Amino acid sequence: MKIDLDEVKQGDAVWHDRYGWGTVKRVNHGTCDVKFNESERVLTFTEGGKQNGHKVLYWQPPMVFTPRKGRDYQRFLRIVAELHGQLFEGA
Repeated sequence: MKIDLDEVKQGDAVWHDRYGWGTVKRVNHGTCDVKFNESERVLTFTEGGKQNGHKVLYWQPPMVFTPRKGRDYQRFLRIVAELHGQLFEGA
């Protein structure tokens, strides 16, 4: 099972968009079970970090900004992509 192209392993920390940080307790073919906070329950997620067909699991909290009406963000997005490549992909 993978989340965002990376293999999920037992013990991995993952971020849920509602529950925050959790720990992977078990990985099966195409699913993983995650425990959050002090809960005794584990929740099951499918390939890609989905639950009920919606992407909810990430390796870290997603980075988001709120776009403003009528503004062009194409230059900003190109700069972010370039920086990401330089910092994390060795470009």
